[in-house]
Amino acid sequence: MNHLIIGGGPAALSAAATLRRADPKARVTILCRESDQPYSRMALPYLLAGRIEEKDFFIAPPAGVELRLGEEAVRVAADRREVETAGGKAFRYDRLLIASGASPEKPNIDGGDLPFVFTIRDLHDIVRIRTRLPGRTGRAVIAGAGPVGMEMGDALHQLRLSCTFVVASDQIFSAMLDTPAAEKVAGKMREAGVEILTGEKVALIRENGEVVLKSGGTRTCDLVIFGKGVKPALSFLADSGIAAEQGIVVNERQETNIPGIYAAGDAAQTRDVVYGEDRVNALWPMAVEQGRVAALNMAGILASYPGSLARNILKVFGVSVFAAGAGRAEKGYEIRTLEGPGFYHKIVLDKGILKGFIFVGEARNEGLYTSLIRMKADVSAYAGSLLRGSYGYSRHLARACRRVA
Repeated sequence: MNHLIIGGGPAALSAAATLRRADPKARVTILCRESDQPYSRMALPYLLAGRIEEKDFFIAPPAGVELRLGEEAVRVAADRREVETAGGKAFRYDRLLIASGASPEKPNIDGGDLPFVFTIRDLHDIVRIRTRLPGRTGRAVIAGAGPVGMEMGDALHQLRLSCTFVVASDQIFSAMLDTPAAEKVAGKMREAGVEILTGEKVALIRENGEVVLKSGGTRTCDLVIFGKGVKPALSFLADSGIAAEQGIVVNERQETNIPGIYAAGDAAQTRDVVYGEDRVNALWPMAVEQGRVAALNMAGILASYPGSLARNILKVFGVSVFAAGAGRAEKGYEIRTLEGPGFYHKIVLDKGILKGFIFVGEARNEGLYTSLIRMKADVSAYAGSLLRGSYGYSRHLARACRRVA
């Protein structure tokens, strides 16, 4: 059996490792667009800030896997079971996994291609940013205040750059936090000297480093970073016949509409366990699990993916943020909140079933809380403990034992 994988991220590496165990006699080949060894993209801000070293950044592919670096897929010819690359090569397959990941979104504005304007796509971006530090002004403008933009801004702040966030919505973390939670984080950022401009957009960027805003205001900087989110990297599938919507459409086995072709990770849309609809939840743990499920099915071992759950946990500007599921909900659910100096807690319930939560401040037992959402658990009896953040594994196990007894 000849297994071919497009991509070098967590879904691809997880699938490759699974295939080596499940189908040890098969050939497994990874086509990686970049010329560097696979690495953790989520660690790019930590690398920029110097919190990890480059030697600890790369991830070795599984033993026995053929890694083809610098081979960017440009076409999938499903009728011939071939993948064509930018270098003019054709790679045949019996089973194909598309784990091409996602690409950052960058608006089409004047000055968007200047050498000090970046999106955070790969290691090369971090290398280029480093060459511009320190600069003339010591200031950076970050367009967007989602997880990517916030983590990059935090890294630059640690490098002692003054940061201005330009946010199109009326708050930071608009897709992740409700207004009170966002304001808790924004308050800490302002205390640290970070400027936040809401309801604003970058209109154009001049060669001298001047950023012109929609309102007409300006900021002069050494770096402009667009961290406004990502979209699945699917352009090479244009004439493949593989069905795609927000991402590649897959069934519970991670198989596409074409037998023998699978998709996983940021390129695939899967069933969201809270909302009950297909969505792209671009997160590392889900990519790993989807890659594993796809690989098992590629090897002829039936496996099903239980569904995805939107969640984020990060620490920026000294503040821990943990959110999952329908945490931003304001109506149609039972909402409970708890707030005090330096923290904000919120849980969202539907007839006692945990649907989502937001914790700003200390976060504990992250795996347990997300598991309760996945299990559709009725948490009515201990909702107060959940809200306080004091419900832990020991209490959960004790409760489970009492039920069994």
